Amino acid sequence: MAIHYSESADKHHVPHEEIEYAIFHPINKQQIDGRRGEVTFVFVGRRHELSRGFLEVMVALKPSGRLVVFHAMELTDQWRWLLYAPGHTEWEE
Repeated sequence: MAIHYSESADKHHVPHEEIEYAIFHPINKQQIDGRRGEVTFVFVGRRHELSRGFLEVMVALKPSGRLVVFHAMELTDQWRWLLYAPGHTEWEE
């Protein structure tokens, strides 16, 4: 499945390879409210396998089946709780 990027996804200059790593290797994810008809998730994950930093990435599945990343940046306190929430993948502090 192809991933598409909105202009807002590039606002914080996170490389697409790092965004995709966080999506496909998440520490945790949470479905969130999005636009009507879309399934929207926030993913929290590392930038790459050896990274100590984390990203928050928001993705919408459009009714057309298109997967669109619309937000990607360094992990903020708003989503940091997902590192410890039920369902998280083990990671070292």
